[in-house]
Amino acid sequence: MKKNLYQIIPQDLKWKENEIILQSQFKKENDKTCQLLGFDNYIVIIKDNEKEPKKYILLDFEVKFEILRENIIKKNEEDDSLGQIKGISLIKDLGNDTITQTKYFGGEKLIKQWRDYLKSRINQWKFHQMFRVYKKIGKGNFASVYLAQRIEDEKKMAIKAFSKQAAYDEENGKQAIVNELKIMRQLNNSHIMQMYEVYETQNSLYVALELLEGGSLYDLIKEKTLLSTIQIQQIMVGILQGLNYMHQRKIMHRDLKLENILFKYQKKMESVVIADFGLATNVNEPVYLYCRCGTPGYVAPEVINMKDMKGHYSEVCDLFSLGLVFYLLLTGKQAFPGKSYSTVVKQNRDATVDFKIKQLQQAPNQAMDLLKKMLEKDPNKRISASDCLKHPFLAETNNQMNEDSANDSIDEGEEFGKVASIMNALNEENIKFDAFRRNAIVNSPGSPGIIETKQLKQQKAIDSLNQLQMNSPLLNGKIETIDSIPNIGTPKNKLCQSNFQQSPMIKPSQFKQTLPQQQVQGNLLQKYSQKKD
Repeated sequence: MKKNLYQIIPQDLKWKENEIILQSQFKKENDKTCQLLGFDNYIVIIKDNEKEPKKYILLDFEVKFEILRENIIKKNEEDDSLGQIKGISLIKDLGNDTITQTKYFGGEKLIKQWRDYLKSRINQWKFHQMFRVYKKIGKGNFASVYLAQRIEDEKKMAIKAFSKQAAYDEENGKQAIVNELKIMRQLNNSHIMQMYEVYETQNSLYVALELLEGGSLYDLIKEKTLLSTIQIQQIMVGILQGLNYMHQRKIMHRDLKLENILFKYQKKMESVVIADFGLATNVNEPVYLYCRCGTPGYVAPEVINMKDMKGHYSEVCDLFSLGLVFYLLLTGKQAFPGKSYSTVVKQNRDATVDFKIKQLQQAPNQAMDLLKKMLEKDPNKRISASDCLKHPFLAETNNQMNEDSANDSIDEGEEFGKVASIMNALNEENIKFDAFRRNAIVNSPGSPGIIETKQLKQQKAIDSLNQLQMNSPLLNGKIETIDSIPNIGTPKNKLCQSNFQQSPMIKPSQFKQTLPQQQVQGNLLQKYSQKKD
């Protein structure tokens, strides 16, 4: 047994009482056999001569795994084929470029089962042999994002790569990274950006993310796209379904805004996803890593006004932030339209929203009702994500977008009947509101439904200060999309660029037909970053 990899099982580890997720027999390098018992956050080893296990390994951030493969003869320099899977290695990073590892051998099916179990808990060692890297699609201070393809199954992904040293040198750097990876590994929902797995080398981390081709809500607004009421409903329902999934698990996002709302496909509003979990946290954490955080202009009052940095609030803070996005979609105006950072912060603290502006005069009554419930100052009175999906303004769209509407949509029976009875009137209001907004577009620049570019630039300047967010490696590792609009608030400082480990040679892309230039440029998923990448 390698020193420092497995530890003596402590008396307080009641492994017999915990659920075994995976149990298998392996052969070791010395041809002896053993059993590995995989639990939620640790592995127990039982040697073939033991009745009771004596050692275990905690699956913390220092522990990695590597898939072992047969060596193969390459046909040429371009041959990147992989050998057959033969085993798995558990590795512990001891620091100072030192690792210790133990190898276990078994059939390919068995090893893949353990790979699936481990990749949702710890990082995979090595990266370059596993991917074809085609094109850089984003760049930042010490991080870059690449269009890549996993060799084993040819799946397209976006790989965000950044320097470990540069990130860890920042205040709370390592803790922030561990927190974000932990949060993202818990999330598996069609309206939440998926993180597939994380790879690691001595110098870098490589985060494999879902490749989103539809750009961001910021893109749509910046391009002056007038969204219909139905499209707004689809966007709201998709985000709310993602939030409801998170909130059921007591996870809050804490940074919902235009550029953190992305789309899988262009012009498909129902493909909306939530991205950027750098400020996400579990509601029940004893002390939040960042307590008063978020982007001014989008922060819930209980968060921005928090004085006790050890204080707590609930997941409904996300509903206020989404309510501010909803307000912008309906009116084309920001709810807190200050011309300076300090003014926006003050308006955000006061949380006084003008519901009587002319852009809302023709808004459907049900839309106004929902908007006011989301922008309720008192978090104890604010509507939840679940109840938003049941609200008459969104219920029908929720039913259409939800594969299992019986579980997540409105209850059948009397409540459904009430909703159905007002849907016709609501649809008529939607039609009138869309006509009102279209007419306003023709007769007035910067009119309802289209936020002016000037306002976006103004908010960009405000976001770039981000004094609420504190200083983190992921904040400083923000990414700009190449040849496309930058994410709001991307800092310009060049700190730590020299520490970034270069990517493998970038190969000519074979995705030219499936990923047109404008789609690649619109990829704002480059968001493995505490704020906006």
